[in-house]
Amino acid sequence: MSSTRTSDATRAERDRRMHAGRLATAAHAGRSNAQRRGTTSLERLREPELTAENVRMDGFFETITRAQYETGLWQDLLDALQSSRDAVATWHEQMAKAELAAERPGGGMGNPVADARRHLWLDANRDFARAAADSFRRVS
Repeated sequence: MSSTRTSDATRAERDRRMHAGRLATAAHAGRSNAQRRGTTSLERLREPELTAENVRMDGFFETITRAQYETGLWQDLLDALQSSRDAVATWHEQMAKAELAAERPGGGMGNPVADARRHLWLDANRDFARAAADSFRRVS
């Protein structure tokens, strides 16, 4: 009976580690995707045919800034996963934080740049929470 319990505990621990590994892989992919979106836009800014006449520059900067925020959220998740024993609870905590942040009012602080950044930050949190939930469902 004792060996059965030990075997079940060993199997459960192995399954937990495997699941945590899959979650970490999903978080790395999320971070890479966010970085790629920002890098692609940054590369497009450097194209010789890009001029102020043929493109709205603010769209590029919004995309890059939003990708930077989202990359930071994925990195925070990766950091939290490394220091946690319970990857599932940690994943859900990070999603909940992002959802809570996304629900904050956008509000006008009177500074157009600060307002725009806040809007992008809220959108990045919303997108991160959605992407993290999708990744969790695929991995689980």
